[in-house]
Amino acid sequence: MNAFMKTPRFAFLLACVAPVLGCHSKNAAATAKPAETSIKVTTAVAVEQTVPEEIPLTGVLEAAERTELAANATGRVVRVFVDLGQVVAAGAPIAQLDSRTAALSETEATANAKSASAQLDTARRDCERYEGLLAKGAITQQEYDKAHGQCSGDLASENAAKAKAAQAAQTVSDATIRAPFAGKIAAKTIHVGDYVHPDTKVVTLLSDNPLRLQLTVPEPDIFAVKAGTRVRFESLGVPNRSFEAEVKNIGREVRAQTRDVLVEGTVDNQEGVLLPGMFATAHLQTGDTKHPVVPRSAVVVKDSESSVFVVVDKHLQQRAVHVGASLEDKVAITDGIKAGEPVVIDPNPATVDGALVQ
Repeated sequence: MNAFMKTPRFAFLLACVAPVLGCHSKNAAATAKPAETSIKVTTAVAVEQTVPEEIPLTGVLEAAERTELAANATGRVVRVFVDLGQVVAAGAPIAQLDSRTAALSETEATANAKSASAQLDTARRDCERYEGLLAKGAITQQEYDKAHGQCSGDLASENAAKAKAAQAAQTVSDATIRAPFAGKIAAKTIHVGDYVHPDTKVVTLLSDNPLRLQLTVPEPDIFAVKAGTRVRFESLGVPNRSFEAEVKNIGREVRAQTRDVLVEGTVDNQEGVLLPGMFATAHLQTGDTKHPVVPRSAVVVKDSESSVFVVVDKHLQQRAVHVGASLEDKVAITDGIKAGEPVVIDPNPATVDGALVQ
């Protein structure tokens, strides 16, 4: 240490410079870039495979049978046997109307019919006797014709009485509103105490297994559809699942405004997860082609848009993709990635665009 460093002047300079050096060190530490956090992911390589060539179609699911069941009678509702969503058998009672007046009318009409039958029997026996008397010459032809006319009149009276009795019995029967086929109650529009007429809507009854898939096929693709063709489809109401329909009926007219043809397929709905009225996005196979295939769990669906996370230079890229045909637990990607690229399987909330991977 030289003599200057021992002087009071050097000590004064050191005291002035030290705070400046300390502040500079703190600023350098404050502006240092934090280390980038990495996440751990599981990946699978997109492999090119031959997959069905498909065209997208739009459609809607409809009940195999559906009816807006009407009362077909007049009266006040005294009992309702069903509720919304209930399963009913064919012929099961839906509602009961007050049938007391109808029952009295039936009793009267039945009694009248029996009386007419008894009167006809008596008239027939008389006619048989008159035939014998005519044959013996005991009565004139005029007397016989008069008696025979009475028999014919009594026969007509009996027929009319029986018809009224049958009508009265039908009125009593109609007071019990029954299901015309087995199905489910989709809507209920009556309650105890309501007064209904023959055209009053009572319930909506439908059969949802199997379902019908109504599709619209564009004119250029009409001849790709044949009876027996299997059509894959998805519905927003049942996410992450794929279903199949078998084409049964094909329309024979191209609609002028939309330039398409209506096609109808049947869908097995034993699970009951599909509902009539759901919209469907279907895929009609028209041939085969090659596309990258990835595990189904790699595809992220949000707001009807599909994407996958691809690892590029140890960072994640979230890419929008077009999903094609399904192959068991895998799906084809028709646009958005290339074969050989690694994609993330089962992404979680930490899997975000730009993230560093380990």
